Amino acid sequence: MKGKGVVKNSTEIIKEDVPNADKVKIQWLISDNDGSQGIYMRKFTMQPGADMKLHSHPNTEHLQYYLKGEVKLHMGDDEYEVGEGDSIFIPAGVRHKYKNIGEEEAVFLCIVPGGNSETVLQG
Repeated sequence: MKGKGVVKNSTEIIKEDVPNADKVKIQWLISDNDGSQGIYMRKFTMQPGADMKLHSHPNTEHLQYYLKGEVKLHMGDDEYEVGEGDSIFIPAGVRHKYKNIGEEEAVFLCIVPGGNSETVLQG
């Protein structure tokens, strides 16, 4: 039997600190708590100067969509400046890190497969 679906507003979802990051919050917009079995949607908010350390997820690919702000993204051996309207694909196992290089919050959505995702810090 299929579920009925869920409608939520992000203003009503708790913002949690992101481990191994400075001035970064995560909101779990859709997860298994909402009945999703195959995919999660998360919203990250980075304050000016915020960063997330170099890490990888061995078995988890990521899709990201940037809503606002300016972020320097290191992905593999490459570096990108990304912002509003940019879409990103990070393959499983690829090292990545982020830094908000703008003067305002940076906000992006991140969609990942459901279930537990291992995070490996890279130094």
